[in-house]
Amino acid sequence: MTVDEKFMSQALELARLGGRAVAPNPMVGAVIVKGGKVIGKGYHQQFGGPHAEVNAVQSVKRKADLDGATMYVTLEPCRHFGKTPPCLDFVRVMGVGRVVCGSQDPFQKIRNPKPETRNKLKFLKGPVAKQCRDLNKFYFTRIIKKRPYITVKIAMSADGFVAGVNGEPVRFTNAKQDREVHKLRAEHQAIMVGSNTVLKDNPHLGVRLAEGGDPLRVILDSKNRIPKKAKVFRDHNVLHINKKTTLKKLFAHLASIGIGSVLVEPGPTLYHSLKKAGLIDELIVYRGRRRLGHGLPIHL
Repeated sequence: MTVDEKFMSQALELARLGGRAVAPNPMVGAVIVKGGKVIGKGYHQQFGGPHAEVNAVQSVKRKADLDGATMYVTLEPCRHFGKTPPCLDFVRVMGVGRVVCGSQDPFQKIRNPKPETRNKLKFLKGPVAKQCRDLNKFYFTRIIKKRPYITVKIAMSADGFVAGVNGEPVRFTNAKQDREVHKLRAEHQAIMVGSNTVLKDNPHLGVRLAEGGDPLRVILDSKNRIPKKAKVFRDHNVLHINKKTTLKKLFAHLASIGIGSVLVEPGPTLYHSLKKAGLIDELIVYRGRRRLGHGLPIHL
């Protein structure tokens, strides 16, 4: 591991602390180094709050030490006015001499594609750079594809059934897997299910076995069949889609209101619709040891 990769790895660990609190903005971490020693560090902590670069600069005790220092930041610094001023300008005004980036920001390329500005930044390559990109897969998908990142989670029997003969719920996951699922819910901004899932299971769809707040519950119910007493309607953190629309239009709408990630827990119909439309970015399957022999099948 090179020196640059070493310090970028530290910035990456900081970036992860932002979690869903910064969504739909990216998670970003920054480390400032001079003479081989870390003199400042920070990360983007809250949506709308100071960016990682600003927090890192402010953490430096003696601002004179910034002169000629190197900043390692997991994502290319912003160069436009948004909720905060341009970070790149701020960093350079404060005296930082070298800026090393873990990944390029597609939003910056769209808003301000000046090549001379990018030529003054160093972009890493290799495994650490890939980790920086992977960390913000939700953000990159929303910017590039104009829709949220879509994760599909399916729990099924050993022989490929997701429910009983008439759609009766059957448990396929163990306690450890249940905690993993709740962690997934906490990491995503929204969770989506179809009406049949709600009618048969009456699920809570919240986060109870992991740290984090409940995601927005997106309920597909074009025939308006779900009773208002269902658990999914327990509060206002729900988007009830009770009219016909296409999945592409729905996901585009979610992106437009700031939703960058959706966890879908589908039945067979919704799963195959997503698959046919090419709207699955990541598929997570929990296959239990139990064999049902018959029931509601799903063909992956």
